[in-house]
Amino acid sequence: MAVIGGAGYVWGALLGAAVITVSKTWLQDLIPHLVEQAGNFEVIVFGILMIVILQRAPDGLWPVIARRFPLRQARRVIAPEVPHLARKPLPPKDEVLLEVRDATKRFGGLVAVNAMGLQVKAGEIVALIGPNGAGKSTMFNLISGVLDITSGSVCFRSKEVANHSSREIARLGLSRTFQHVRLLPQMTVVDNVAIGAHRREYPGLLAGVFGGAWRLDRKDEARLLAEAARQIERVGLADHMFDAAGSLPLGKQRILEIARALCTDPCLLLLDEPAAGLRYLEKRALADLLRKLKGEGCRSCWSSTTWTS
Repeated sequence: MAVIGGAGYVWGALLGAAVITVSKTWLQDLIPHLVEQAGNFEVIVFGILMIVILQRAPDGLWPVIARRFPLRQARRVIAPEVPHLARKPLPPKDEVLLEVRDATKRFGGLVAVNAMGLQVKAGEIVALIGPNGAGKSTMFNLISGVLDITSGSVCFRSKEVANHSSREIARLGLSRTFQHVRLLPQMTVVDNVAIGAHRREYPGLLAGVFGGAWRLDRKDEARLLAEAARQIERVGLADHMFDAAGSLPLGKQRILEIARALCTDPCLLLLDEPAAGLRYLEKRALADLLRKLKGEGCRSCWSSTTWTS
């Protein structure tokens, strides 16, 4: 039902349930009269239907119907006057935010990062440069908790965070983007950015479940959307606030990832090859944005690829 209707859509699941339920009853009455034999022949029809759907409409029937008959959707109203989310105090200039000592990562017999060390102070822009396959993204994954470190230490704001979960590290004030853009393409720009502020306004499991069921979370949602809108305007994407994230060109998708990272209220921002695949003017816009963020007090560490002959 979910595959035929569309697993990523609420209405798709309902459509798939209706198609399967109605067609099953109809086929159980029709096919025995045609073949003059009893049996579960509807399973064969459903198998053929599944193959056709996966080939012709891999996202399900609902997206096809939605494209043919677009529904008018009410635009969200974002109230800028709602109270701001709480922010962490910025560290003083020249404070050591990040210190990595002898970081090593092994994948079996492959040593991806070997005794790497670096230091980032408040007020700095630090670049990690190397050729493809040098281990830059792996290094960022070790720092941000995406991968466990084999040996060595990672200290963020004087706290050892090696082998801590990425959620714990993000909560301390370290955020990042990825080498390959990781967005929810069918969601709007503002919804993608609001995900970054989730942990800053997390009501807890029970409050989230029951509050969402009776829509008691409208004030929290308004604050998240307002914060997301402020970060979108901060990076210069205000004109695309209600566009689908997947409709943006690559350069703006990378800027969108930065806005989502900023929504977590970081004091250190890791950018994994943020200029990869960008045109000249897009790189200039990215450089201007990084200088602007540095002037506002956000620190950054970014990776870049150099080609060697």
